[in-house]
Amino acid sequence: EVMPMSIRLLLNKILFSTAKVNGATNLVGPFVGLVDKATALSAVPTFKELNLMKAAVLETGIDGSHLCWIITKSMQAILEGTPINEKGIFKPMLEGGTLCGLPVYTTNEIRSKDEAGAVTEFIGLGDWRYQPMGLFGSIRFIVDPYSKARQDCVDFVLNCDYGTKTLRKEAFSLGKVAPSV
Repeated sequence: EVMPMSIRLLLNKILFSTAKVNGATNLVGPFVGLVDKATALSAVPTFKELNLMKAAVLETGIDGSHLCWIITKSMQAILEGTPINEKGIFKPMLEGGTLCGLPVYTTNEIRSKDEAGAVTEFIGLGDWRYQPMGLFGSIRFIVDPYSKARQDCVDFVLNCDYGTKTLRKEAFSLGKVAPSV
């Protein structure tokens, strides 16, 4: 159970991280390289800000049939308690797993930390049919009790050959959430 989960976690980290993942050779997700071009968002992003992000992707000619938001669980909780507009009936921005009419996927991999430990929160948006991923060959699991025997360790090695490629960069957008005061 743990080994397939570790592959899933690493692939999530590669796909949703805003920086290249160490040890992932040449695999990079669609948000790598977008940090400097990220849309500035409020500490609690507004419905209008997020819809403008969505509109910017759609203006490029992407039809949006496979668009999905990528946010952290903490941002999900914040947006579930934030009304679309503050005048009138309470309707949360994120409700029933959708935000601005699009599905939401939550992962902490969209968040980044600098060397000093400061956390930057990002919100990603993408049309995921433009980020194919595939497994080539089979997964090989090796138990090596010899290489680290002097350290009283057993080395578990998992070899697999995954590939992913961003086909259209304009199908992805990144928003940088302002630090909360």
